[in-house]
Amino acid sequence: MPHASPSRGRFRPLLVALLGVLVLAGCSSAPSGGGAEAPAAPAASGTFPVTVEHKYGSTEITAEPERVVTLGYTDPDALLAVGIAPVGIVDWFTQPPAGNTWLWQEQGFAGQTPEVVGVREEYQLEKIAALQPDLIIASYSGMTQEQYDQVSRIAPTVAQPKGFEDYTASWQVMTREITRAVGREQQGDELIAATEKKIADAKAAHPDWAQQSAVAVSYDTPNYFAFAGGDIKADLLAQLGFRAPEAITRAAAGTSEAQLSPEQAGEFDVDKLLVLAPTEAAKAEIQARPEFSRLDAVQQGRVLWMLSSDRTEPLPAALSYGSVLSLPYAIDKLVPELEALPATQG
Repeated sequence: MPHASPSRGRFRPLLVALLGVLVLAGCSSAPSGGGAEAPAAPAASGTFPVTVEHKYGSTEITAEPERVVTLGYTDPDALLAVGIAPVGIVDWFTQPPAGNTWLWQEQGFAGQTPEVVGVREEYQLEKIAALQPDLIIASYSGMTQEQYDQVSRIAPTVAQPKGFEDYTASWQVMTREITRAVGREQQGDELIAATEKKIADAKAAHPDWAQQSAVAVSYDTPNYFAFAGGDIKADLLAQLGFRAPEAITRAAAGTSEAQLSPEQAGEFDVDKLLVLAPTEAAKAEIQARPEFSRLDAVQQGRVLWMLSSDRTEPLPAALSYGSVLSLPYAIDKLVPELEALPATQG
């Protein structure tokens, strides 16, 4: 199974939709208040041709693309952020949102429904060709050399960023690669700066967080998984000022998650505990675990539950995407939730 949002090495974009059951109904209107930053209006294109280096060589785009197909997990967001709606996408979810459009993407798609041209890393070449794309992007993907050779016969194709293992390039790197390919690299840089500033501003507004520890965990019988540096959720908590438990960092041993037995649950008893669960039933299962219920964070109400089956608030999915478009949305939703958690007692 491919890896996406990924904790490097396992397919876990937020456990990719937390154990593959992300269920979200799309909303019919753009978010109001505190939502994602509005996508930038289309701007004058850059100078073409442009050449983009990537994992499988370099690709020249001779003119401004008008029909773009994306094959990567988060690839649509960088395009939508600069005013380009992809005509084709890949479905990465067992149960995708209505119209394959997330809440933070709706304004960018403006009512258009992208054609699904594959599932995860299995591409339907006939569907891709039928869309007559003039550019194909597979930045946040596990595209193989064979697949690249196939799709690049259909249209110029930009594969994974050069110099990175699959699914390990940062959202900044992918945003620059994608926006360069469509001649809007300057807009991409401006969006990156604005997103980084939004995170920095949230940190500056909460200096007390630097004295607190925080961790995001999930549960998959019989063990817990604590997310560590390299995972978008752990990285974002660090960027907001929180300290990661040293025991979790050690247990992760250079990977982006640490597997912990029930006996080790005390290692994630922190000031702010984020727990990811796919459903209410899964949440109840975790709550019933004796080692979990004994945690001070649990007993003092310092737990933020994030359910991927929540049909009204896709914060877990936005965090999992970790894109230039979803992160502003996630910050607007996550910060008030963290503020509402009570202070550590004793």
